[in-house]
Amino acid sequence: MAVRALKHPLRLALLLLPLLGLVLPSAPSEAAGRPTIGLALSGGGARGAAHVGVLKVIERMGIPVDYVAGTSMGAVIGGLYAMGMSPDEIEATIEEIDWTAIFQDDPPRQDRRIHRKLDDNDFLLSARPGVNEEKREVNLVPALIQGHRLDLALRRYTLPARSIDDFDDLRIPFRAVATDAVTGEAVILGGGDLATSIRASMAVPAAFAPVEIGDKLLIDGGLAMNLPVSVVRDMGADIIIAVDVGGPRRDREEINNVLEMLDQVMSLVTWRNTQEQIAELGKGDVLITPPLEREVTAADFNKMLEAIAIGERGAQEQRVELAALEVPTARYAAYLDRQRIGGKPMPIIDRVRVENRSRLADALITQRLDVPLGEPLDPDALEAQIDRVFDQDNFESVQYRVEQTPEDETELVITATEKSWGTSSLQFGIELSSASGGDSRFNVGAAYTMAPVNALNAEWRTFLQAGEEPGLITELYQPLDPLERWYVEATAGYFTESLTLFEPKTSDNPSAKYLISRLGGSLEGGRNFGDWGRLGLKYRRYAGDADLRYGDPGMQGYGFDEGSLGLSFYLDTLDSANFPRRGWVGNAFALTSRTEIGASENYDQAGFNLVNAQSWGKNTLLTGIRLAGSFGGQEPAQSFYRLGGFLNLSGFNQDELSGGNLGLARAIYLRNLTTGLVNTYAGASLEVGNVWEQRSEIQADNLRFGSSLFLGADTFIGPIYLGYGFADGGFGALYLMLGRPWNTRATY
Repeated sequence: MAVRALKHPLRLALLLLPLLGLVLPSAPSEAAGRPTIGLALSGGGARGAAHVGVLKVIERMGIPVDYVAGTSMGAVIGGLYAMGMSPDEIEATIEEIDWTAIFQDDPPRQDRRIHRKLDDNDFLLSARPGVNEEKREVNLVPALIQGHRLDLALRRYTLPARSIDDFDDLRIPFRAVATDAVTGEAVILGGGDLATSIRASMAVPAAFAPVEIGDKLLIDGGLAMNLPVSVVRDMGADIIIAVDVGGPRRDREEINNVLEMLDQVMSLVTWRNTQEQIAELGKGDVLITPPLEREVTAADFNKMLEAIAIGERGAQEQRVELAALEVPTARYAAYLDRQRIGGKPMPIIDRVRVENRSRLADALITQRLDVPLGEPLDPDALEAQIDRVFDQDNFESVQYRVEQTPEDETELVITATEKSWGTSSLQFGIELSSASGGDSRFNVGAAYTMAPVNALNAEWRTFLQAGEEPGLITELYQPLDPLERWYVEATAGYFTESLTLFEPKTSDNPSAKYLISRLGGSLEGGRNFGDWGRLGLKYRRYAGDADLRYGDPGMQGYGFDEGSLGLSFYLDTLDSANFPRRGWVGNAFALTSRTEIGASENYDQAGFNLVNAQSWGKNTLLTGIRLAGSFGGQEPAQSFYRLGGFLNLSGFNQDELSGGNLGLARAIYLRNLTTGLVNTYAGASLEVGNVWEQRSEIQADNLRFGSSLFLGADTFIGPIYLGYGFADGGFGALYLMLGRPWNTRATY
């Protein structure tokens, strides 16, 4: 005891104060006459839910907690408990949160603005290094996850503590532990904004963006002190209940790849400093190590309820040691009355203030906010509005806080901060399709997007493509109002497409190959309908050339001009562009080509393409129909509709069938195999359709049938498919594809 007193002078003072007739001012008055009890909760990712199970047992036994300190997930659970939430309320919160969505920055895809959804028709990767034009430098993002949705969740659940900036004033005094990213030292957060402090404590390096508080850049506290025993001791606790949920270290045989090695390195770091803190425990202290083993890993956020049950079991195993800390029932009831937050209502908002730390016009933020004044704050509605602001794609964070003004008004403050690594961006992509019949395509691309070009968030994108279909295109997208209801888009450049022709009766025998190139531009104007649709009117003017790459010597290349006016409507409510589970996507168009506006030929075309996704359990069914035709005039070969390829009459080569009229119906079944690291699917399809030169040729007896079996994976470079297709007539093909074979694209 003498040694511990020397190491912890504060504890020695606590022991002497009663002898001197003094009471420590910060100690809860209810604790008078008994040892004060502190709770130290470790980090551990999803394993940290076990803390809730421990709290349940502690409360059932009637053990009061006077101080709480937590690291990472321990800071989340500890902060909510210190604020006044019961273990059951914390468990309900854990069950309520969508842990998949919370670790993503972007709003759900179905809620993204339509301009961003249209970008999914490209094959570019979603990862985008930032470009700072002023400094002329390319910057990687500071972390995979900026924490936008995590910030919103923490803000929502800590709203009852919004007016507290000294954590000693919470129902239970609280500390969150973070790590100084510069020095590596532990930083003990005992005041300020509770949500921000918890967020800093769980900022896992590279996974979550660091948090700036004062002059410090803070990251996950587990790197410096994963089990904050000494922190609780310094707060004034006589007895400590320490709960360690840190992950187990791997055996030599279990370290077989880079991910397992990274996990081992992190485990070693936290294990070492955890052992140092466990050594601080003394007689009367209790160490609880829930037997999580490998049943729940740090990343198993879908198993947090299981972790809670294991936490209860671990605490029950320490009942004998914990029993010494129980207090009489009446006294514990009085403690709970003081500790519980009760039904504190949402704040009544008197006014809204926006802190716009970007180059965008204030109206782009304010007009996306609709907070009723004089009414209780609605977190659901507010978060949806903040998502719409964040979706402008220029912000590092969009946060809110509730403050009391000197005039005693309740003010909602929205702070929108521009990306520190650069609002412009670079993107790269790869596109691949290969069929055993002899047709293959390979393209790589890169795009530079300058944004914002002006205060209305205009974007100027330049796209370069190399491979089978080279091209260089630049386009300017200009919203015409702050809510982006109206827009204009100008495009100019050179682009190509590969067209392979096949012998009608032998689909594995290419007869000719053309490279069709176009040079020119287009101008489009139209109306965006919220986040689900777009109506556009476009004028196109291109000079073209069909260059014969190989084929019968009698076949020749030719030149052509395009001049057309087209009306299109685009619909998109899918929840995923790659492997959707629900929603619709489609387009309808009408086009007229006239020599008066620059075309070589007069003709008219119209059509539509529609796909629907519905799911149950791990199963998804995509159904779609595509119809298109020519109405007057004779369209040239480069404007024919094309059909054939994986999921577009499987069994044929890509674009093998061509004609002036097209019909296709298809059903695609997907089964999620839940293989772990990436979503992997097994699937099958049935397709029926054809192309016809004349509408009079369309007959049920000349429909073609296709089917396929395939495997698909949703990888970081895009959706990859490996499948086999079989069509009537004995045609078959093996496919390898990187791209979206079922998706709809603008037809003109």
